[in-house]
Amino acid sequence: MKVLFVCTANSCRSQMAETWARSLFPAAWEVRSAGLLTYRITSRTRGAMAEVGLDMSGQRSKTIDTVDLDDFDLIVTLSDEARRYLPRLARPGVHVHVPVDDPMAASGNRDEVVEAFRTGRDRIQRIVERVVDGEIRADRPR
Repeated sequence: MKVLFVCTANSCRSQMAETWARSLFPAAWEVRSAGLLTYRITSRTRGAMAEVGLDMSGQRSKTIDTVDLDDFDLIVTLSDEARRYLPRLARPGVHVHVPVDDPMAASGNRDEVVEAFRTGRDRIQRIVERVVDGEIRADRPR
């Protein structure tokens, strides 16, 4: 099983999903993440994952132009922008949209922003678990 997580800038939500998947997916499964554009992975993103013992070392932001979208069994978009601007797929049934509020858009004091990252992280964990459990799956796998 090859899964791609896509969000707007591949700097937070899809990176968190990739990190969770590396931890939770069966050994034979593959995971990648990408964005419509790129932005650096912030220390808040890395910090939220480190709080649960997951290391994001070696991960970098990449665009959907760098992957063959038709090579995946499941593509999960995590932002409305990613869903809206995802290129046409040869097998549209592999795409599932599961939106997550963008922690990068959080405002407020430091504690409120950190909590937004934790909330996003935990929501994304549940999404990845649902992929593993088969609750989120492609309509037409290969």
